[in-house]
Amino acid sequence: MNKILLSAILLASVSGAQAQVGSFAKAAQNIRNAPSFENKDSVNQGEPKKLAVVMTAQKSIAENAVQSPDLSDFTKALTQTGVKNTLSSAGPFTVFAPTNKAFEALPNAAQFLSADNTNPLRKTLFHHVVTGKWTASNLEDAINKGKGKTVLKTMTAQNITISKKDGQFVVSDDQGHQGVIVLPDQEQKNGVVHVISAVLMPK
Repeated sequence: MNKILLSAILLASVSGAQAQVGSFAKAAQNIRNAPSFENKDSVNQGEPKKLAVVMTAQKSIAENAVQSPDLSDFTKALTQTGVKNTLSSAGPFTVFAPTNKAFEALPNAAQFLSADNTNPLRKTLFHHVVTGKWTASNLEDAINKGKGKTVLKTMTAQNITISKKDGQFVVSDDQGHQGVIVLPDQEQKNGVVHVISAVLMPK
């Protein structure tokens, strides 16, 4: 009798374990089969999190910035300072667009982006704009010809320097601030945007 009871208990335990393993396997299969979502107009890249940047070659730089959540501080500043009007025109322009995190890393970031700081902010934004179209390939060629770096003149008539380190483009201002291009070659109707990890400062 005890042997029969023990056998029944063991059989029930094995059946339960098999059912549990089966449910885990089914869940794993569901995860493997889950469809992945990708917006074809979005380019998600960057560290430490993926960037929500939405760019299409059919729209201007100003129009594309508006629809990119991780460039919302940049977009707000463009509108506030009137630089949006420039970046809506024919161009072509090359824009090094700082992410929200880049603005948030500034000392007194809220004050820097406020309406009370519009004129210095306008100058700062123009320090991220170069006339002409500089793709990553163009920058690479110029860096090679410049023996490790190239200098571009921004719309403030001041310089920024582009170099490469560990396979990444590094963008520097004359005051020693520098960031990397985290998202290159975003084609625009009126130029190209490179998303960068820091805010560059004019003198």
